[in-house]
Amino acid sequence: MIVDVAKKVIRLKVVYYGPTLSGKTTNLEKLSALSGLKLMKIDTKGDRTLVFDFSTKTVQVGDMTASLALYTVPGQEIYKDIRVTVLKGVDGVIFVADSQEHRLNENIGFFNLLKKDLLRVGKRYEDVPVVIQYNKMDLPNALPFEVLEDKINKDRLPSVRAIAIKGEGVLETFNLLEGILLSKLERMIV
Repeated sequence: MIVDVAKKVIRLKVVYYGPTLSGKTTNLEKLSALSGLKLMKIDTKGDRTLVFDFSTKTVQVGDMTASLALYTVPGQEIYKDIRVTVLKGVDGVIFVADSQEHRLNENIGFFNLLKKDLLRVGKRYEDVPVVIQYNKMDLPNALPFEVLEDKINKDRLPSVRAIAIKGEGVLETFNLLEGILLSKLERMIV
C-alpha cells in the first residue's frame, strides 16, 4: 500500500495467483469487461500470460481515492521469478483454483507456493487478505465445492464458486476481496 496524502490517493495491489490455465487472465478480462476497465495484456504466441496482465480500478474511500492495481501472474514454472516479482508489494490475493479433479494436487501445491512466495517478498501469508475462487465449476469432472473446500481451503478463507469464462463468480470474487481491503482502509483512515 502506498499512500500519497498530497494527491489523496491510496494505491493497492491485487494479484490473481494460481496454477497455469486456471482462469486468472479470464477473470481479469471478464472483470474489465463487466466494470468498464482497460486491460493491458502481455501474452506469448499461444495466448498464455508471459509476464502479467494488468488493469486498474478506482474507488472513493472517504475523501481519498483508492486505486487498485490488478495483476495476474504466469502459472508456468519457467516464469517463477516473474511471479515473485509481480507479488512484490501485494495487498490482496485472489487465488484461482481449477476445480477439475485431475488438477487438485496442482492447486494444493500452488496454494502452498503462494505462502512461500509471499515470504520471499517480505509478506506474511496471515497478513495478506486472500479470497479463493473455484473456477470451471461447470465442467463434468469438477470436484464438488465441499471437497475443494476441505482439500484446499484449510484456513477457511472466503471462497466463491465460478465459471469465469461466462463471467459467473468473477465480480463476486473481486468484490469480496475489495470489500476486505476497503474495510481495512476505512479503519486506518477514521
